[in-house]
Amino acid sequence: MNFCKMKNKKILALIMSAVFIIMCLSGCGNVVVDTEEDAQKDPDTLSVGMSIDSLIIERWQRDCDVFVAKIKEYESDADVNIQNANGDIETQKQQIQYLIDKKVDVLVIVCIDSNSLTEVIDKAHLAGIPVIAYDRLIMNSNVDLYISFDNEKVGNMLGSAVVASGAKNVIMICGPLTDKNVPMVNQGFTTLMNANSIDILDTYNCEGWKA
Repeated sequence: MNFCKMKNKKILALIMSAVFIIMCLSGCGNVVVDTEEDAQKDPDTLSVGMSIDSLIIERWQRDCDVFVAKIKEYESDADVNIQNANGDIETQKQQIQYLIDKKVDVLVIVCIDSNSLTEVIDKAHLAGIPVIAYDRLIMNSNVDLYISFDNEKVGNMLGSAVVASGAKNVIMICGPLTDKNVPMVNQGFTTLMNANSIDILDTYNCEGWKA
């Protein structure tokens, strides 16, 4: 095994530990978002690039806070570059390309559209950068690691709460189908509805997770 492969395995193990922890924790404080004007970092310093759907969503702000904190706990001088796409897929593509051009050691992506990042992730792999899909699966991309909740179990838990409430009719308001977690959550939920003879009157999808 050559040095590059050994380094990538170490990086993946470190980042995997961090992203696993933030599935369970929330943090506080402010995420520092790097810009193109940032000074060049020491090539020996661990450099982590993260492209995230939108920091307007409170959940992603908390996750970023914990992510940065845990990376710094493992390597205090690590450079963690957070890019906020503000819910725009073209912006996310550009930001991922920017992180590739910066030669980060690893990319962590919370994708906006599961089907639209194949080309730019191919570019990351050609540059020797491992890619982690965090929480949302990225389709047709051969990512190096995918880490998420058991999304069908999440839907099952939501369904259990509805069953316990005694409801007999429900309307499902779901996330966008560009998020591959949504069908899995729906499957877990509808299984409980069908098993308990609860009627689903209608189903709606909120595009872009917009309230």
